[in-house]
Amino acid sequence: MVRNKKILLIMITSAILGLAGCQSKTAITTDNQTIVIPKYLHKIVVMNYGALDTLDALGKGSLVAATPQSIIPSYLEQYKNNHVIDTGNMKEPNIEVIKQTHPDLIIIDGRQANKKDELSKIAPVLNLSVDSKHYFESTKNHINLLASITGTENTATQLIASLNNKINQAQIITSASPKKAIVAIHNNGKMILINNSSSASLIHDVLKVKRAVPLLANQPATNGERPAPTFVDDKYIRTVKPDIIFVIDRSHAIGQQAIKADYFDAKVLNKSKTTVIYLTPDLWYLSGGGAESLERQVTEVMNAFNN
Repeated sequence: MVRNKKILLIMITSAILGLAGCQSKTAITTDNQTIVIPKYLHKIVVMNYGALDTLDALGKGSLVAATPQSIIPSYLEQYKNNHVIDTGNMKEPNIEVIKQTHPDLIIIDGRQANKKDELSKIAPVLNLSVDSKHYFESTKNHINLLASITGTENTATQLIASLNNKINQAQIITSASPKKAIVAIHNNGKMILINNSSSASLIHDVLKVKRAVPLLANQPATNGERPAPTFVDDKYIRTVKPDIIFVIDRSHAIGQQAIKADYFDAKVLNKSKTTVIYLTPDLWYLSGGGAESLERQVTEVMNAFNN
C-alpha cells in the first residue's frame, strides 16, 4: 500500500512538473517566423549588434552570454569582457562555443542566416534582420519584441517615444533644407553608390533627406544578374554635384585599410559645393536597427544639417 502511494506521488509530481514546463514556454511570432522560447530567459547568444544594443538600452544586457567580439562596434565594447563569451567571426560563428554556452535563445541577422538550421539544434533562433524597405517600423517592432520577452515593455515605450520625437524633429529640418545627398560605401579602395541599401533607406526614407540620385538609377537588374556598380569618384561628383556624400567605410569597419583622406580632389568638391560626411564605420556597417544605434545614426546624419 505504501509502495503504491509512493508511485502515485511520483506520477502526480511528474505531471505537475510537466505542466509547469509547458506553462514556462511562450511562442513569439515576428517577420514570418514563430519560435517557442522559455518564458524566463537566463542566457542569450546575440550575434546581431542592433539587438545587442537594444537589450542594453532595455537594461537587460546581463542576459547576454555570448556575442562576436573581434570587430564589435566601439559603442558596445562593454560586452568585450571575460563575462561574455566570444562567438567568433560574425559570418562564421563558432558552433561548438555557442553549444557550450547552453543558451535559451540565439539572436542572429542576415550574416548568420545560412547557419540557422545548425544553430537551431542548440536553441531557438530568432532572426532580427532589419527590413530595409520599412526601416523604422522594423526597428520598432524588434524593440517591442525584445521588450516583451524580457518584461521591459515600459522602457521600450519610452525608447520608441524618444526615437519618434528625434526623427520627427529631424524631418522638420531636412524638409526645410534644399540639400540633396547620396550614400556611398568604401571597400578596398573603391567608393560605390548604395542608393537602395538599408542605410540609404534610413537616411532618405526615414529622415527624409532629399536624394541627389533617383532610386531607380541604382535598382537591381531584372534579368537576375548583379547590376554594374556605380563608382563614386571625382568624375561622378562633377556630374551629379551632390550637396552631401554620406560615406560608410566598410574596410575600416572590418579592420582593413581605411579610405584615404585625399580620395576626392578638394578642388572638385569645392567647385561642386559637395561636403563629405564620414559616418562611424562600425556603427553603420556592423550595427543598426537597434534602439541605441538608431539614435546615434540619426544624430550623425543631422550633424550635416546643423553645421
